[in-house]
Amino acid sequence: MTVRRVGRSRAALVAAAALAVGAAAPAAASACLEVGVYRDAPAQTIDALTRKVGPGVSVLSTYVTVGRPIDPALLKLARGRRLRVLVSWMPDAGRDNPNQPGYSLAAVASGRFDRQLRTLARQIKRSGVSVVFRPMPEPNTPWYAWSGTVNGNAPERYVAAWRHVHAVVKPAAGRRIRFLWSPYARSVPETEANAISRYWPGPDVVDLEGVSGYNFGAQGGLSWVEPKLLFQDAYAEIQALAPKPFWIAETGSTALGGSRAAWLRSLATLGATMPKLRGVVLYDIKERTGDFRVSTSRASAGAVRAVLARRCTTGAPARGRPRR
Repeated sequence: MTVRRVGRSRAALVAAAALAVGAAAPAAASACLEVGVYRDAPAQTIDALTRKVGPGVSVLSTYVTVGRPIDPALLKLARGRRLRVLVSWMPDAGRDNPNQPGYSLAAVASGRFDRQLRTLARQIKRSGVSVVFRPMPEPNTPWYAWSGTVNGNAPERYVAAWRHVHAVVKPAAGRRIRFLWSPYARSVPETEANAISRYWPGPDVVDLEGVSGYNFGAQGGLSWVEPKLLFQDAYAEIQALAPKPFWIAETGSTALGGSRAAWLRSLATLGATMPKLRGVVLYDIKERTGDFRVSTSRASAGAVRAVLARRCTTGAPARGRPRR
């Protein structure tokens, strides 16, 4: 499995996030977390990570371009270890270029990819694995073919496309699948027309909700952004749409301008102000936008252990029966 293509210009978003202010009343207690990770070739590399941070990763994240299957080796690993798989469905031509008319939201909603979606759904049903399905993530940004402000798209077309994907995939995938709706933590551009709420497809077709977001550190005119500042406002806005279980579906921090270990450790405390937080997925990759690897030092590995200490310990679901 290769690194997910990253052509995203997140700088504007991080700058906006650095200006965000938000706080919620602390909860009496926070729930346990499902802790996940995205890394290259997980079947070959997950044990190396576990040796550094300890056991407890319960979710493996992957990206699937339209028409491609989920990596069978990943499903085999998840099935054997009773892990959940987070599948981000990316309807494009295999590159992060927003100008792809053949992959517009209208194309998705019209059924152009229904055959490929049903094939993917049948693979999920046969897999014996609990799957969190995240179609068309981060639509409130300008860097994808399905983004709401480019490629002839609009937020209302995203809603129609999401509802269509749900109608096609859900009956074919069966009871193991849960649908995760996850915009980016701040809209780019941050305008009323591109507000997160404009992309909300409705509570009847969303099982889990969440966001993705990153701390790029002090580089290129950007500032260090702590997790609470990065995620709190989006959490409050999305929970106002529907109070569903919330996931940080993709996140990480560089070590430029602060302590990555402290940043990672603070993820374990977010439940105090985000009481519906149920999942955190770490992006364990070095790429051109930053080095987000979680175990590059003993301190960082120890911080991940602190997050894993918040993990749910009730055991994996019986095969064929969803957790939620």
